[in-house]
Amino acid sequence: MFEPETKLVTVATFHSEMEFLLARTRLESCEIECFSPDENSFRIGGWHSHWSGLQLQVRDRDAGEAAAILRHTAPLEDC
Repeated sequence: MFEPETKLVTVATFHSEMEFLLARTRLESCEIECFSPDENSFRIGGWHSHWSGLQLQVRDRDAGEAAAILRHTAPLEDC
């Protein structure tokens, strides 16, 4: 469960919803809980309202492992 005082770290930013969803699924399958502060805005407003991309965030203690998993399975341009 999410702890409010936990610091979140952005491990990747995606400009494709499909790539974002695949990365999130990769992390969740490794039992790393992840979040996106942008996901609801994207779904409501559509891609045109979100030029900066979708951020994928994890707890700071999971950031190293999450980045390694994502780099191993698919190179990230924004990390």
